[in-house]
Amino acid sequence: MPNSVGKSLNTAISALDPSTSITPADATGSRVIIVQSNWQVCTQIPLPGTALTGQPVKFTAVKFGEPCP
Repeated sequence: MPNSVGKSLNTAISALDPSTSITPADATGSRVIIVQSNWQVCTQIPLPGTALTGQPVKFTAVKFGEPCP
């Protein structure tokens, strides 16, 4: 699993195999992510360096210019 924290959400997603189950979520918990290129990754599960063996991936993100909670 690459380190995607600080990168745009679309970059983080495109770095993974297309068959990977990915769940992006607003780190503030209140908005729907529509344009992924406008969002910056705050956290990721699994952590960077973890081998991806079919497990789902979750990213939390905020819009660029906003602080991660």
